[in-house]
Amino acid sequence: MGRLDVSVIVPVRDEKGTIAALLDSLLAQNRCPEEIVIVDGGSRDRTVKIIEEYARKDSRIRLIQTTGALPGEGRNVGVGKAAHNVIAFTDAGIRLDSRWLEKLCEPMEWDPSVDVVYGHYQPITDSFFTECAALAYVAAPTERRGERIRAPFIASSLMKRAVWERVGGFPPFRASEDLIFMEAIARGNFKIAYAPGAVVYWEIAPDWGATFRRFASYSRHNLLAGRARHWHYGVARMYGPAAVFFALAVVHSPLWAMVPFIGLIGRVLNTARRKCRAFGFQ
Repeated sequence: MGRLDVSVIVPVRDEKGTIAALLDSLLAQNRCPEEIVIVDGGSRDRTVKIIEEYARKDSRIRLIQTTGALPGEGRNVGVGKAAHNVIAFTDAGIRLDSRWLEKLCEPMEWDPSVDVVYGHYQPITDSFFTECAALAYVAAPTERRGERIRAPFIASSLMKRAVWERVGGFPPFRASEDLIFMEAIARGNFKIAYAPGAVVYWEIAPDWGATFRRFASYSRHNLLAGRARHWHYGVARMYGPAAVFFALAVVHSPLWAMVPFIGLIGRVLNTARRKCRAFGFQ
């Protein structure tokens, strides 16, 4: 296929604290994109002004403003306006390795039959809290063709526009829209490749309050998207038996409460030990 012409699509809203770092890392790529399409979903902070400042200095940056596009809708708008037929997706709250786009493009440039390429992501763990948070809810990398990678991840992905068209774009949800989209790709007859060297660095919530707000939002919007079976049912199955033991603690003996507590401690220690090895934590 030769060198690809790539449009990078980024949905944003109220990202004044993160958008500059993302744009700096996009513009510092070893293999620069031909176009950066940023779709703003109605920011009320300085996000738009920051993007406009960058756009005045680099004509590859295009800003599209909407009155309230959700992330998936923003991506749909961006793809619809993109000048090129190969699309890379990333998000605000992310910094890109300097070889991210180069490594994403390689599988498709080597093999034109590849339709989708998924890259890798790393959580930014710059404090004790974020290290603990990563152990708690960030997936460990898995083995794919001899290399370790966290994939699929929409904010480190590249695909032909025809893939987006065939699956019907992203659904209009605040959360899970990326998972629904990638599940549709997995069900389709698409050739998928992986690029472990295409790394993005993802900022996870820095404290308890931000973590609670993020997961509360994800939980509510997952329910609105009709995906309770993928998250809430599993949580209910885990805590349902614990409720039985707590009931026994109330009506029979407080010692019954130790059973779920010991089980929880064992689960946490086992998960932490396994993930510490995968993450390289000491």
